[in-house]
Amino acid sequence: MNGANRFTMPHVKNIEVSDEVFEALQRLATGFHRTPDDVLAALLNVPAASPEAAEPLAAYVISSDFRAKFTDADKYLALLSWVAERHRDEFDEFIRTQTNGRPYLSLSREEILATCRYNQARQIDGTPYWAIMNIDTATKRRFLSRVLDFIGYRDAVIEFVCSAIGMRGAVRRSRLTALVA
Repeated sequence: MNGANRFTMPHVKNIEVSDEVFEALQRLATGFHRTPDDVLAALLNVPAASPEAAEPLAAYVISSDFRAKFTDADKYLALLSWVAERHRDEFDEFIRTQTNGRPYLSLSREEILATCRYNQARQIDGTPYWAIMNIDTATKRRFLSRVLDFIGYRDAVIEFVCSAIGMRGAVRRSRLTALVA
């Protein structure tokens, strides 16, 4: 098979993919300590034996639950919710240490509206926190990147997660290359 790779697992079928696709699967799997089968299963909404990957935030981004979010606002809030629920202390500290400029996160809707009466605020599901919503996609990505960096996520994870805001459908092939550690 010229230009195709084959990978085999016990008790499963073989598939043929192009070199480019196979390399992208390997990078995605290696960067987050998953197998190509795990990556394909997540992308195709097939339940995996292990729902949590070595990098749970990346696993959430490729999960069917996250990919069902259609708007950038819903994706942004879902990511903030996921992070806040799993890193409550760091998330709370980040909010409390925001001192420069516009507060994108707050402990109340009123705090957000106090900075500008035209701000739109929504509560982050499952948390006591509120997020400013009338910001563009690029700003949502930059701000989420700051939050994830503050918490201590790797650059490759931050880039992958932030790229998920503004995308429609499955993870684009060009974004898979961002996952190389």
